[in-house]
Amino acid sequence: MSIKLIASDIDGTLLLNGATEISEKTFNLIRQLTDKGILFVVASGRQYKNLRQLFAPVKDDIAYICENGGICIYQEKIIHKRNLSSKLAFTIAEDILAHDNCELQISTSEIQYLKPKHPAFLERMQTEIGLKIKTITDLSEVTEPILKIAMYSKGGIKDAEYWQKTYGNLCVVQYGRYDWLDFAPMMTNKGNALSILIEHLHIKKQECMAFGDYYNDIGMLQTVGMPIVMDSAPEDMQKIAHHTTPTVEAEIEKLFYPSSQTQE
Repeated sequence: MSIKLIASDIDGTLLLNGATEISEKTFNLIRQLTDKGILFVVASGRQYKNLRQLFAPVKDDIAYICENGGICIYQEKIIHKRNLSSKLAFTIAEDILAHDNCELQISTSEIQYLKPKHPAFLERMQTEIGLKIKTITDLSEVTEPILKIAMYSKGGIKDAEYWQKTYGNLCVVQYGRYDWLDFAPMMTNKGNALSILIEHLHIKKQECMAFGDYYNDIGMLQTVGMPIVMDSAPEDMQKIAHHTTPTVEAEIEKLFYPSSQTQE
C-alpha cells in the first residue's frame, strides 16, 4: 500500500463520545505520519482558526479543509475558497431568524457572526467550540465575504424539507451533524475541496485515505481510494466504505504500525 494523504472528519470521527480535545496519542500519530511523508488533513465544518487551535502541537504540519469544503488551506496558503452571494446569504439568514428555535451562524474567513436568540447557544459556541465570535444586532454589520450560513436547532432539524425545497436550487443545503444545517455555495463539499488539494499536491486519489461518520463526509469518502467510516456511522454510509473502524487511531496503527503500539 502506498498512502500519501490521510483526511479525517473531526466531530464524531476523531472526537468521540463528547470529547473536545485531540489526544496526545493522535498528535504522536500525526507526527509519525509526517515523518513518513504522509500528509494529514483535517476536514470539518469548523473554521480555520478554531482548527489550528485544536491541532496546535502539529498545526503547521497538516492541511485544513474548513467550513465543510468552503475553504482549503495548506502551509497557510488558500488553495481553494468559495463564497456565498451576499444577497442569498442574507435572505437565508433572515429566514432562519424568523423561525422559532433556530439559531443563526454566519461564517467568514476570520469571524463567526451570531445573532443569538438564547444565551445558552452563545455560551455553547464560546466555550465548547471555541470559535472567534462576534455577536451582532443587525445583519448589515457583516461586511466580509460569507463562506456559509449555518442553522442550529436544538434537538435536531425538524423541517429540513422546507429548507431544501426553498434553497436547494440556489445553494448546497446539507446536514452539518445532528442539530446543524449548512447553506453553502453550489459545489461546496469536503470531496471537491479534497480533490482540489490532491491535484495541487500531484497525488493520486488511490494514494489517499479518508475517515468520516456522517452524510457531509460522503463526498470526501467517495474521492479517495480507501474510504473508512466509523462503526457509529449510519448503515447506508457503511455501504460506501472499504470497511469500518472504532477509532481513527486504531485504524492508522493497524495499517502502518501493525507490530508496535503507539504511546498514549
